[in-house]
Amino acid sequence: MVKKVGNLIPNTFFMAKGSGDSDLEKHAGSYHMALFDAGIADFNIMTYSSVIPATAHLVTMDEVDLPPFGSELKTIMAVSHGYQDEFISAGLVYAWMYKDENFDEKAGGLVCEVSGRYRIEELEARLIRVINDLHQRTYSKFYLGDLNFVTEGMTIERRYGTALAALCFTDFLLPEIKEK
Repeated sequence: MVKKVGNLIPNTFFMAKGSGDSDLEKHAGSYHMALFDAGIADFNIMTYSSVIPATAHLVTMDEVDLPPFGSELKTIMAVSHGYQDEFISAGLVYAWMYKDENFDEKAGGLVCEVSGRYRIEELEARLIRVINDLHQRTYSKFYLGDLNFVTEGMTIERRYGTALAALCFTDFLLPEIKEK
């Protein structure tokens, strides 16, 4: 018998950030070291676009059982790569959107990623502009709640460098669809 199921619905998430550098490689070097610094190097990283279900909730890394080594970790991630002596940064901003002006009923969450060679203050200012623009252009029927930031920056000391910020989903709901 075959069961019909709907799309995975992200349920629990945590925030992570890290940076790393390497004289050897970008992906197998500085990127991996940034994942290691962020505490998520044990996983195969999958990237999502930028919305969160209203039912999802934030936890700390210490509050969850992380997936097994080598498993997929689905993320919304900002990544910046660069070269020696450059300053690079990556950041996320997320906010819940609400159906009413009293902020009683969540509609969902909006996440924006920015990466590049911005100082942290510039990065946060750009994140604010980006999330406000996206909200106004696509979800203006909802009220935008408080902005939450995760940023990482570094001046690269070796040949390659990577900074990243990530929202990481640890479990999902899988709705079963009843046949009509």
